[in-house]
Amino acid sequence: MRAHAAFVFFLIALATGVAAAAPVTLVYRIDRATATIEHNRIVITARGAVSTGGWMKPLLRLHEASAAEAGTLDVEFVATPPRHRAAVAQVILPVSARLAARLPHTGVVQVKIVSQTNVVTVPVTRLSSR
Repeated sequence: MRAHAAFVFFLIALATGVAAAAPVTLVYRIDRATATIEHNRIVITARGAVSTGGWMKPLLRLHEASAAEAGTLDVEFVATPPRHRAAVAQVILPVSARLAARLPHTGVVQVKIVSQTNVVTVPVTRLSSR
């Protein structure tokens, strides 16, 4: 009986796409971005759009800074696309993401955020303490 229940659960998970984690993909575009230093952390926000409905879990994926590009922090704006052959709305929809991370040891002065169709580079600003 338990084996039968486990098999049924596996089939349901497989049919709904839960069994395999979908890879993330760059979002369609970036409309606006900010990068600030708050409490010894860098906080990056981005707003943009995806090309269809059904996208989930937008996030900013940080790349390690190389010595040659020590002043620029590279970030990808990604999300999980809809399942293959899923019925989704064919419309551009807004997405947003926020990332708070430790400040890199190198002096970061700008953040470069990449999407499918554009790249946005913003200066890092320090929030004034009140």
